[in-house]
Amino acid sequence: MGEEGGRSAPLRLVGPAVETISVEAKLEVSDALARGDTIAEEEGVRHYIAALQLLVTPPSDALQRNDVLQCSGALEIVLMDQPLALFVWGPTNILPVRVTAASVVEEFFNPRLMPLSAMVTLSLRSLSVDDLGFASRGGAIYLSYLRAVEASAARLPAANTADLGIEGAL
Repeated sequence: MGEEGGRSAPLRLVGPAVETISVEAKLEVSDALARGDTIAEEEGVRHYIAALQLLVTPPSDALQRNDVLQCSGALEIVLMDQPLALFVWGPTNILPVRVTAASVVEEFFNPRLMPLSAMVTLSLRSLSVDDLGFASRGGAIYLSYLRAVEASAARLPAANTADLGIEGAL
């Protein structure tokens, strides 16, 4: 819910909430093999795991560029941008996120020791306009997500204190 508003304004929000999402997914190669997917035959689910790894690891070229800067005596190492990751859970539930933790347990291997199955656990942190800015594509995606949340919440029927059994308390 953002940082505290302080004792003088305890109900004030200073910005969008920071949401955390935990996801567990089972990656399986069986459907791809049934379709005759040659990449699945060769690599199992390894290429899917590799795509997830690239969300938390900078590209090798960027690491080498920073090493060159460091060896030349540069005092500042250039920060490395990652691609914008989106958590998509339906057509109106698309949220920009940063992967904060990833765990992969590989199971069942082909003769080349490529995993045919894996259990992936991801921890995600929402990214809002505070992180991405209003003018960025990610900021626009966040605002669209927030508008969908607001529209969904607006569909709740109005409630009053009598419905809660506390009409005399307020």
